[in-house]
Amino acid sequence: MKGSNPMKRGFTLIEMLIVVVVLTTLMTIIFKLSNIGGDSWRRSETISRMQKLENCLSGYYAAFGSYPPVKLHGTRSINFEASGTGVQTDNEREVNWGDSSENQRWDQIRAACMAQPVECDFPFDQDYADMIKSISDTLKEIVADKTEGYESAWKTQSARDKFSAGFDDGGGANIDMDNADWRNVQLFRFGLMSYLLPRYLVMMGAKDKFYDSAQWESSNAEPPCDPFDGKRFSSWRTLKNYVENGFNGDNMSMARVANIPSQSVCARWMPNLKGICTVYHDITLFGVNIRDTDSGSMSIDSFIDMPIFTPSGTGNTDQYVLDSVRVQDGWGHTFYYYSPAPYQRYTLWSGGPNNRTFPPWISRESLNSQANRVVAEWVKDDIRSMSN
Repeated sequence: MKGSNPMKRGFTLIEMLIVVVVLTTLMTIIFKLSNIGGDSWRRSETISRMQKLENCLSGYYAAFGSYPPVKLHGTRSINFEASGTGVQTDNEREVNWGDSSENQRWDQIRAACMAQPVECDFPFDQDYADMIKSISDTLKEIVADKTEGYESAWKTQSARDKFSAGFDDGGGANIDMDNADWRNVQLFRFGLMSYLLPRYLVMMGAKDKFYDSAQWESSNAEPPCDPFDGKRFSSWRTLKNYVENGFNGDNMSMARVANIPSQSVCARWMPNLKGICTVYHDITLFGVNIRDTDSGSMSIDSFIDMPIFTPSGTGNTDQYVLDSVRVQDGWGHTFYYYSPAPYQRYTLWSGGPNNRTFPPWISRESLNSQANRVVAEWVKDDIRSMSN
C-alpha cells in the first residue's frame, strides 16, 4: 500500500501568504533604509556645499568689507504673481492661503525668495551659439509635431514660452540695440555667483552684437581699469577681445583681465567652488574647474532649464536663452540668498527635499493660523546657514 510522502508536500495557501508578507516587509524595510541613506547623503552634500559658499562669502567680506551687494531682481513682497519663467510680474495678487492651488501660491512665494538670486545669467559664447540655435529649432519642431517622448517637456509654462518664442542665434537681432534702455534689456542677471566668480572671465565670451547694445554703453556700466597701466579700458568690446585672445592662447592678454583687482581677489576662495557649480560646459578659473560633473551636457532637456530674458521696453516680445552658473543643493535645487543693505549679514539656505520654503524677512507672527500651518510644513526640512 502506497502512502503519501510528507517530505514532498507543497506549501499551503496560508504558508504562501506568510512568505509573501515576510518578503514584502523585508523589501519595505530595505526600501526605507535606502531612502534614509540617500536622503542623508543629499543632506550632507547640501551642508558641504553651503559651507563652501560660506567660505567664499567670508573671503569676499574680508576683501571688500561687506557681503556681496546683490541687487533686487524684483521685490521682497510675496504679493506679486510669478511669470512662466519664475520671476515676479507687475500683477499684484495677495496670497490666498485657503486657495487649493498650492503650486500657484508656491510659485508666487518662490519668486519673492529669489529676489536676490544665487545664479548669474549671461549671453552664451560664440561657440555655444550654433548648438543653441540647433536645439531651439528642434524644440519648435517638437511643439509642432508633438514628438513622442517629450510630451512632459513642453507642458510647463516656461517651456511653452521658449517653444513659442522667435529664437534667432541668441544675438538679439530683433532688439533695437541703439535705443533700448539697458535696464530693461536683461542680458545679464547679476546674482550672488557674479560676485563670487571673476565675472569678466566668465561673461566675456558672447557674440559681438551684444557689445553694441545700449546696456554696455550706459554711463552706469563703465569698463574697469587696465591693471597694467592704470587707464580705463576704452570699451567693453576691448575687454572682451582681451579675454577672447587669452582663451586662444595669448596669456598676456588674459593676464590683463585676470589681474584686475576685482577679478584676481576671487582666486583666494576659488578652490571652494571646485566641481560644485551647475553649468553646461567646462569653466576653469585660476586653475580650478568649477563645473559639477552631474550638470550634464547640453541637450533638449537641459535647454528647457536654461534661463531666458524678454527685452521689455523695446517693443519686442521675443525671448532669448541665457547661459547660467548656479550652485544647487543635494536635491538639485538652487540655494536661496538674502542680504539686506548695508550687506553686513546674510542668510543662505536650502528648501530641503520638498523645495518649499518661506522668506526669512517676513515674520511668521504676521500670518494667520492657516498660513502658519502651511508654512510650518514647508520649512520643517529647510537647511539654513548659521552665518546670519
